[in-house]
Order: sequence, then C-alpha cells, then structure tokens
Amino acid sequence: MNTLDAINARHSSRAFSDRQISDADLEKILFAGGQAAVGGGAFHSLKLIVIQCPDLLKAIDESSAKMRPGSHPLYGAPTLVALASTKGFLENIEWTNAGCVIQNMMVAAADLGIDSLYLWMAMYGINNDPELVKRVGIPEGMTCVGTVALGYEAQEFKKPKADEQRIEVAYIK
Repeated sequence: MNTLDAINARHSSRAFSDRQISDADLEKILFAGGQAAVGGGAFHSLKLIVIQCPDLLKAIDESSAKMRPGSHPLYGAPTLVALASTKGFLENIEWTNAGCVIQNMMVAAADLGIDSLYLWMAMYGINNDPELVKRVGIPEGMTCVGTVALGYEAQEFKKPKADEQRIEVAYIK
C-alpha cells in the first residue's frame, strides 16, 4: 500500500474485537512512531508504553469513563500504546510531538490492516489516577501525553470517502 492509500484507509475505530495484533506488526507500528517528527530531535524526552494486560486495560477504561459515566473509552481494544513525555524545551511541544508520533503509528497500522483510535480520554484516565500512573510505568518527571488503541474492528463502520477533502483550505499567494 502506498502512503496516500494508508492515510485514506486510516479511520477511527470505535468497537474492537478481542483478537490481538501480532508482535511483528506491533513492532512495525512502534518503529513508525519512532520515526515521527519530534521537536528539536528530543527523542530522549519520549517513551512508548505498550499495554496488553486485560486487567490493566480494564482499570484504564474504568478510570477514563469517569469523564463520561457509563462509557467504555477504550472500546474493547486489546492493545493500548501510551506515550509519556517530559516537559518540552518549547512550551507545549510535547503535545505536538504526541500528535506526530501517534499519527505515524495509526498510518502504519492502517497499512498493515490494523484499526486504531487516538484516545484522549485514556490519557486523562491514566494521568488522573496516581495508582494507574504507577501501574502503567510512567516514569517520574513524565506525563502521559497521548494514547492510541490498536486492534481489529468488531463491526464495520462507515468510512469517509477517500477523495473528499474534509478540512476547508485557504490559499494565500
């Protein structure tokens, strides 16, 4: 699959089966994350943490649901990747770094036929529970700045048209 096809194939999945992704595919996805644009090349300021332990995933889901009671913010995903970061050398650059790393991982996942979802609520669930911060292994001096769910869809969702521009574009020449 070429890059534009992978970008067009990527979509937000909101119902995952319990089928786990392979270790080989996971390594490719994590490698893609490590190739992302990172401000100042500060790769040492980031850490990817892979969570596949069902009990820990359940605890993160429950903590995350405090934002929206009755919800299941992980959507049953069998793999969650958390990105931890130190405070950036430029104000808020860690959030930009997170977006770049996670987008690379989601495009790589789409290329491999794996579904994904960028999850804000899971990051919230981890950061707002000191016990989860420990269980997830967020190092001292770091905070979770993003999470991505990975797996296979349990049901098919309507996907946007691949040839449709979804963001308004303005040109200044």
